[in-house]
Amino acid sequence: METKTFFTFLPSEACGTEKTGNRETMKIEAITKENLPRCRELILPYIYEELENYEGDPAAEYICLQYNETGENGTAAPVSALIMLMEPEGELAILSVYTLPEYRRQGYASELLAKAVFVARKLFQFDEGANEEFIDLKAVYRLTDEYRTAFEAFLKINGFTDFYLIDEEDAPQVWAAVAELRFYKTQLPGNNS
Repeated sequence: METKTFFTFLPSEACGTEKTGNRETMKIEAITKENLPRCRELILPYIYEELENYEGDPAAEYICLQYNETGENGTAAPVSALIMLMEPEGELAILSVYTLPEYRRQGYASELLAKAVFVARKLFQFDEGANEEFIDLKAVYRLTDEYRTAFEAFLKINGFTDFYLIDEEDAPQVWAAVAELRFYKTQLPGNNS
């Protein structure tokens, strides 16, 4: 039986998840160079500048997603954003994640993280002969205790198990968290040769 992997998967193809209920329609979309300015307030300033000044398509190195609320006039306003770096050695790093206060604790950031990992799995380049790989998903953060507690709760909910104090000299302290992911090659349907 031949096993093949998908390598030509664009982040925009992973988008389209809608969340409806007692609120407006919510939708995940890719952050592109064209819509990056409307996400400015949801992305750490130095990460925003890096994306803004990136030569070419940021999707070559980053997974950039936003959760939008579509208003009555039909325009989409971002309420949550996540930027993830796909490192050359195959690891993933959360660079920025933020949800507007009125939309917190509703799962938007967790859904963006899940969608980003889904995209990363589709883009992953397996070693020759490998059918599975263990990948580290990392986050490095410097937050005051109040925000660190909330951020670590988010990370724990999303599978992070290892937390490390990196720098205790500075205030606030620098921490890192790691979640181990297992990526599998995907067999194409109907290919039984």
